[in-house]
Formats: sequence, structure tokens, C-alpha cells
Amino acid sequence: RYPKKKRVMTYPVTLPLIGKVKVREILKEGLLDLWQSAADRVKMPVNFNERVEEVTPEGSGFLVKTSQDEYRTANVLLALGRGGTPRKLGVPGEDQPKVLYRLTDAEQYRGQNVLVVGGGDSAIEAAVALSREPDTQVTLSYRRDAFGRVKPKNRDDVAEAEQGGQLTVILNSNVTSIEEHQVTLEHEGESLTLDNDTVIVCAGGVLPTGMLKAMGIEVDTKYGSE
Repeated sequence: RYPKKKRVMTYPVTLPLIGKVKVREILKEGLLDLWQSAADRVKMPVNFNERVEEVTPEGSGFLVKTSQDEYRTANVLLALGRGGTPRKLGVPGEDQPKVLYRLTDAEQYRGQNVLVVGGGDSAIEAAVALSREPDTQVTLSYRRDAFGRVKPKNRDDVAEAEQGGQLTVILNSNVTSIEEHQVTLEHEGESLTLDNDTVIVCAGGVLPTGMLKAMGIEVDTKYGSE
């Protein structure tokens, strides 16, 4: 679900049965080819477009129900991540079709007024990609006063786009409502209304806590500070 041509920074990794993969920086398409070649090499079946819906203990193993089938297995390896369940803003108007939670192809928003929400690598990469499309007005809204743990290349890209007038960055801001042709932000105690065609929310994801608890997994939530 990464955008086209997304830059993926990584480190050399050793894959079982494959060996060491020495990759420092690669685009989305190259990474997909790498994973597919690894799966083909070890003849590992991969069921695409199949979502796990329920995992229940059964005897000495588990019964796994998916959107396509049922499986009985001795072990289940969870590698869920957070991307499958996007974190929502919880504001009026968020249920409109123009509100999205990932950028697939920046070109399809060419000529639009686009608001990107978030301050991580995904948000910055989406905003920068959109800002490179002709006649596209892009605003990046982030609730904090500075970008935190982002990749150096992304930090440089967003600064360059902002300095070049291709991207407007509004820090210390929160979306308060989304209308059909506008979006309203709260910025340093004031209300700011922007013309808007599309909102792309890149605010991270949430764990499928309910499903995990139903499996019998104890979920311990801890809160800290950055």
C-alpha cells in the first residue's frame, strides 16, 4: 500500500534460506520484486487479498478463519503491524469520500487543493510527492511544533519543498472539521479555513486489540512521553 516510487530506507538483513540481502535504499517496486523473488525461491505460497478475521484455540493448536477460508494450524505467527487499521481524526465530516488514509498515486490529485495530516515519514513523503505535481496546492498539518523522528532525507525534502513555495507547512495545528469544499484547522488558538478537495490522513495506525484479546493474548497498554 505504499505510494508509487516510495523510497524505502533499510539495512542489510539476513533472510532464512536466502542469505544476506545488502540493501541500503530501495524504491517500493524494487522491494516488492525482492520479496516476491524470495518467496518464489523457497516456493512459499502467499495468499493475497485474504484477511484474517478470527483466531481461536482448538485442541493443541488454532483454528484460523479468514475472508476466504479456514485453516487449522499448530502455531500462528503474528506480524500485523499497525498499517491495516488507520488511526482516524474523530472530527465532523471525516466520513466523506474525499478523506483517505494513504497515498497511492500522487498524479491522480494533480490540480487539487490537498491537505495532508501527520508528521511522520509517511505524511512527509505524501506531501512532498503531491507538491511535485503541477498546479497542486498542498498543505501539511501537524499537531506538534516540530517534526520528530523522521528520516534525514525526508526532513531535507520537506524543507526544500516549503522553501520553494510548493508546500505549506502548518505546525501546532489540528483538524477540527471537514466540509465538502473546505477544511478547518485550529492553529495556535485561532480557526483557519482552507479550500480543499482531498484530505489524506497519515496519523499512524492502531492495533487490532479486540482480535488480539479474543485470541487469548494479554494486551498491556503503556503510555510514555517523547
